[in-house]
Amino acid sequence: MPAATQPDSRSPSPAPPPPIADAPGPRAQGLINIFNQAVDATLKKCSPANFASCFPTAAEQAPEVLESLRAQVLNQLHRTWKLNFDEIMANKNVVQLLNSLDQCIEDARLRKKRAEANGGPVETPIAPHTLQPAEIHLVHLMPFLETQQAKMNARLVETQQVNAQLLSTVTAQRVEIEALVHGLESVIHDLETSAQMMGQEEVQGLSKEMRELETEMNK
Repeated sequence: MPAATQPDSRSPSPAPPPPIADAPGPRAQGLINIFNQAVDATLKKCSPANFASCFPTAAEQAPEVLESLRAQVLNQLHRTWKLNFDEIMANKNVVQLLNSLDQCIEDARLRKKRAEANGGPVETPIAPHTLQPAEIHLVHLMPFLETQQAKMNARLVETQQVNAQLLSTVTAQRVEIEALVHGLESVIHDLETSAQMMGQEEVQGLSKEMRELETEMNK
């Protein structure tokens, strides 16, 4: 059957997560709004009356100059704070991280709604601060332990394979040694048999011939 008509038994790969938006989401925009509100509230504390109370002589003799100076100070503070805030937001990747948090929360809400619609159990999440220290420690330690266990299992399988190969080699060597010993025993048995035969027949005949020859020489 052609490969194109065979059903694919492999499970489909999970859908990739949606991309994280670069534009501020609800929480990122909320953080920006809180910062702007805090800056505005702080700068409003430096009102013309409060600023003039710090410089009474200048406020009495040159109020316009003092007000211009106050405006310049406030503008410089606002610009400096804003630059520092934007730099921190960019360096720490705050917008993307908060958008990722928004996405995770929204995904959890959708999964909860689907579970409720299907009549499945909806478990209440456990607050991290209610866990015991040992449980929190174990949660952080488990990935390391699982990695080490996987390495040890791989080493164990490798060692077992090496031991199996060594056992096969030793077994083959034992069989070869037993074959050599058996062959040597056969050779020794043949030699012993030959020696016995020579002692019983040929050696006795040779001795008789020697005696007869010696008798003839002595005549």
